[in-house]
Amino acid sequence: MLGLALVSGGCSTPGPCHAYLFCPAKEACVRDLNPLEPTPMAEIPAFVKKREHVTGLAYEPYTDHLYIRLSPGNRVRVVDRPARKIKREITVARLGPGGHDFAIRSRDRHFFFSAPDSPAILEANLEGKFKNHIPLEGLAQPVWGVALDKSTGEILILATEYADLVRRHGPDGRLHSQLRLEQSVRGVSLDYDPEARLYYACLADGSAIGVFDEHGRLRRALPADASSRETFIAVGPRSLLRLF
Repeated sequence: MLGLALVSGGCSTPGPCHAYLFCPAKEACVRDLNPLEPTPMAEIPAFVKKREHVTGLAYEPYTDHLYIRLSPGNRVRVVDRPARKIKREITVARLGPGGHDFAIRSRDRHFFFSAPDSPAILEANLEGKFKNHIPLEGLAQPVWGVALDKSTGEILILATEYADLVRRHGPDGRLHSQLRLEQSVRGVSLDYDPEARLYYACLADGSAIGVFDEHGRLRRALPADASSRETFIAVGPRSLLRLF
């Protein structure tokens, strides 16, 4: 009965938080790190092919899947982390070529993509069907980094390629608040750990992944390849129960 209740309720027992890093200039794998002791724990093939360019990385803990946004095109590749194989590829309706980061919401597995041609977020379901167009208040250009605060439902944004400001928008796109980071970061990738209230983003010089607290202070850094200024980041607890 307990097992049925867990499945029907869509919940699981969270394990420790992991960080997943993909650096396309250096490797063909996603590195799995413990954020508190940043030594690689494992490597997961990303299955990126020639002429494919990664524009975003996300992790969904209930299924233990990695999601890779690809360009050119409007595709998301789903990689089963434990099995180390491609689970599926999703073609996303009404998502044109271009765009940057994206995020996935665990409770319904909806995607939130940076729109390629407007200051907005495009929401789609796991089958790639368009669900919502969310204009972002106060912005005039397409945005870069995208993450979700899964505890509040807010959308977190790095608006430009280089930024020191994280913007919090509601599900309707209205601006709720802004957080000034004590160091500039690259907008190529953003993620957030709602349990520890920590933000993850590449430092502007590409030397490391900065981990910032709720006051914008740099608490620690995870190793990155300084020869590449482009590293994609996903964080999340590895659940002890997988749901499909």
